[in-house]
Amino acid sequence: MAKKGKKEKGVKTEAQLLKEEEARRKLLEEMKAKAKEKQLNEEKNSKLNNLKIQARWREIMKTVKVKELKDQVEALHQIHERHMDRKQAATALLERDLQEAEEQFSTALQSHCINTDTLIDLQLGRLNTLQTQFRNELGLLEAEFHTERAKLQTQSALEKTEILGIIARMELEFQETEADAKHEYSSQKDDIKNKNLEEKHALRIQLEGTVEDLWRQFQAALNQYNSSTEERKRQFEDLKQKDQKNAKEIEQQMKKLVKLQETIAHFKAKLSNNAKEYEERNKTLREEKEAIQAHFQALKRRMNTFRKNEHSRLTDLTLLSSKVLKELQVKVDKAEMIIKLAEMNRKLETEKEKVVPFYASSLPEEELNAAQMDPELEGILPKEFPAMEQFNKRFNKIGLDVLALKKQKEGLQEENSNLRSILRQYLDGISLNEDVLNQLNPLVVVNGRTNIPLKMDGAPRNITYVEVSHQHPSERAL
Repeated sequence: MAKKGKKEKGVKTEAQLLKEEEARRKLLEEMKAKAKEKQLNEEKNSKLNNLKIQARWREIMKTVKVKELKDQVEALHQIHERHMDRKQAATALLERDLQEAEEQFSTALQSHCINTDTLIDLQLGRLNTLQTQFRNELGLLEAEFHTERAKLQTQSALEKTEILGIIARMELEFQETEADAKHEYSSQKDDIKNKNLEEKHALRIQLEGTVEDLWRQFQAALNQYNSSTEERKRQFEDLKQKDQKNAKEIEQQMKKLVKLQETIAHFKAKLSNNAKEYEERNKTLREEKEAIQAHFQALKRRMNTFRKNEHSRLTDLTLLSSKVLKELQVKVDKAEMIIKLAEMNRKLETEKEKVVPFYASSLPEEELNAAQMDPELEGILPKEFPAMEQFNKRFNKIGLDVLALKKQKEGLQEENSNLRSILRQYLDGISLNEDVLNQLNPLVVVNGRTNIPLKMDGAPRNITYVEVSHQHPSERAL
């Protein structure tokens, strides 16, 4: 019984323990759920608080930014008003300068127009004089040319008529001689024809007799030959026909040769007779021809020389006119360039130069008059020198201004180089670079040594010490 009671107590205790563990688990689970709920609530609240803080911060930043922007706008407004005041003052000054410049430009333009009108009048007068001279010379040349041309035309007409008369006479004589020769030729031709006919009849009679004898002999030989061979007969007939043709051709050629020999002999005799007769005529005609040719060549030479002279004169005139036109164009271009340069210089003039463009000479009037009346300078100085006096003044003034600006530029360059060297030394003293460490610098001290050679005399060395009270807090910590 005792054992059973112990067993029941053990079972109860185990059941209680299980119940307690389950209760603990439930409590832990409930605690976890509550913690999770609290965490979620905290997260939600933190998000809301962050959003609220950000919104508030944005409002604060907006107000601050609005204030800053308002301050900037007010400052910019004030600056803009100042700039506007300055610009208005500058525009007023520029308007005054512009009015003065327009007045000066109008006066300068009037003077320039007057000068250009005078120059144009002078140039027109010079051109008119040159044109009149050219026309007078051209009229003289044309008159001389027309007179010489009329003389040459009359001489050529007379010589032409003489030559035509000589040619007409020679043609008449040649026609007469030609008619005589034709008549003699026809008479001799008839005589030769009659002789040839008589000789032909006599030869024909002789040949007929000989031909009959030969024909008889030939018939006998032919019969024998025919009997011997027919082929040779046929060949013989062919050769006979050829012989007859050749004989006829030979007779014709012989007749022609005889006729030609006779005619050649006759004409040779006639030519010898005519050569003797016409030798003297040909000599006279040749002499006349040579004289005419010599006269013609002389006239041709004179014409060629006259043409060459006129051509050379015309070329000289054209060259001179083109040269004058080129010189005038160069002068016009130079004047236009001077006007452009004057307009460009007028833009760059100062107010003083606009008001007083030409400065007064520092020399007294007596010395100026004496210098102008000096006889030694009259031959050296050109005539246009007094007219260019004002221009020379302006040019000399510009040259002096250029020299002064060059000197001022050189001084400023020297000052700039000095300032750059001082600035470089200052920057080398406050900064550390490889260039600074490599160069000689007494301010750079490493381990109590410098990179510049110090004087090692008996004098004590000055070493800089830094007290602790003057050190930076960060250095003290180290």
